Amino acid sequence: MQKRWQINSKAPNDFIKQFPEYPALVLQLLFNRNIRDQSAIDEFFNPDYEEGLYDPFLMKGMKRAVERIFKAVRNKEKIIVFGDYDADGLTSAAVLVKILEALGARPDVYIPDRAKEGYGLNLEAIRRFKELGVKLIITVDCGVSDFEEVELACQLGIEVIITDHHWVGEKLPRAFAILNPKQDDCQYPFKELAGVGVAYKLAQGLVYKLKACPEQSRRIKNEKLKINEGFEKWLLDLVAIGTVADCVPLVGENRILVKYGLIVLGKTQRIGLKTLMKNAGIINNNHLPLTTYEINFVIAPRLNAAGRMDHANHAYKLLISESLEEAKQLSEKLEEKNYQRQKITEKIVREVKSRLSGKEKIIFEGNENWPVGVVGLVASKLVDEANCPALIFSKGKKQSIGSGRSIHSFNLIEAISRCSKHLCEFGGHRGAAGFTLDNSKLADFKDQLETIAGEEIQSENLVPVVNIDAEINSEDINWNIYDQIAKFSPFGEGNPKPLFLVRNLKISQMRIVGNGGKHLKLKLTAQRGGNGNIAVSSQDSLQKTFDAIGFSFGGCIKKINQGDLVDVVFELIADEWNGMRQLQLKIIDLKKSKK
Repeated sequence: MQKRWQINSKAPNDFIKQFPEYPALVLQLLFNRNIRDQSAIDEFFNPDYEEGLYDPFLMKGMKRAVERIFKAVRNKEKIIVFGDYDADGLTSAAVLVKILEALGARPDVYIPDRAKEGYGLNLEAIRRFKELGVKLIITVDCGVSDFEEVELACQLGIEVIITDHHWVGEKLPRAFAILNPKQDDCQYPFKELAGVGVAYKLAQGLVYKLKACPEQSRRIKNEKLKINEGFEKWLLDLVAIGTVADCVPLVGENRILVKYGLIVLGKTQRIGLKTLMKNAGIINNNHLPLTTYEINFVIAPRLNAAGRMDHANHAYKLLISESLEEAKQLSEKLEEKNYQRQKITEKIVREVKSRLSGKEKIIFEGNENWPVGVVGLVASKLVDEANCPALIFSKGKKQSIGSGRSIHSFNLIEAISRCSKHLCEFGGHRGAAGFTLDNSKLADFKDQLETIAGEEIQSENLVPVVNIDAEINSEDINWNIYDQIAKFSPFGEGNPKPLFLVRNLKISQMRIVGNGGKHLKLKLTAQRGGNGNIAVSSQDSLQKTFDAIGFSFGGCIKKINQGDLVDVVFELIADEWNGMRQLQLKIIDLKKSKK
């Protein structure tokens, strides 16, 4: 698909002159990310765990939630941690269980079955909790839209603490306490925490309260507390996984949590995580932190595969396992489920694409044979390929359960909320949402969505945009700038890997590589005086050549030839193989240069 290249405006000279200690290209990247004063630059490059995290008690409901949990621990009440089946929900549950156990509680965990129970609290589970003698439910990564379920819990004498980060409607459930920084009257400064981030703030609140009030520990009778100095920091590996997996912006407090969480992840003592990473081929040398790549493309997909293809309990048990043998069995099971997930997702994507005309402003497709666990992945892949919002659903006998993903210019949760009269339940974010509806409402829901999309999505919004940080010269591509870029990590939503544009590079070699010739390898040369793209001093060689790799660009070999001049948008990466290390351009897009 033809893409539109959008190059960020150049940073003003006044801004560049203000910080002479930084290279101009680094300042351009900071300017693009709206980091434009000394305080913000210092905070960005030097995220500080001790100074940079906000007081958890700034969050509305925190004091009430903490006091209620200590009461439950003192009275040995039965506590249920009610989670979600994705990586954010699973890590949230693990974080909360670890702190509760350290306080002396013995909480049970309930992860709903995605296909049978759907997202969030459900009435049948609440009734079951009553039979089991549960006195307190603590939700993680869900609950803020579960009005009927919370009301039933109240009627049955069960109190509910909700920890969530999803979109908040005009009214809230009648819970004992709600922790969600997106509440209108919540004074917590950072609003973009993942579900695991909110759970972690609750863990911090419990630890802070314990330290501030030693009598709390004395009042927890006959229990040996297991909270040592820095206890909560060792939960950060879980926090990093959930935060990155949920695609929340990696700025502000999230950046701190992930930066330190990656360090902890590299040293994790969790047998399950160590086994999963080993089986997946992640080499952990214990001296270099892992990156968001390992979470995004290795760890999170395997954790998510459990809930998508079977039951998320397998992934949760892996996170908390203390048995090497159990961890090995669970890890192998997740590998198998992840492989199945990949195959069925690819099959459904092909099926949906065969139905499309190419003129859609929004995709709305479903089938009774599509597993509910993969519809979100299918929607995501379709958005990437068609560049329009996609809602995919699994059709049951009476109801359909679906998931949607969107493009930047279309607020999906807002659009869905305007169609709420057709829905049984829904929730999510601007870019991703889930929904449940009766099959009799499918046509009406689709019609209203298509009307909204037709009114709000302009034709130009359907052309994918490549946002480029800067157009640079070949001479700017060196190890020094690579090292400077590395300081911008961890990369993710809100802080993407920098993309650069270099024009008029000559293709000196080209070949396809990989299974089925999917990928394209090039040698690209900037010649002295040949295109004005490189300023060469008398000491420089006549040519500067770069290796480049274009993943899934194999088809381009039919459209370009050796000797062609091309403009290339790329990420700068280090290619390490057989003890050698060299700079490489990872191709994001390329076009023939204009003559």
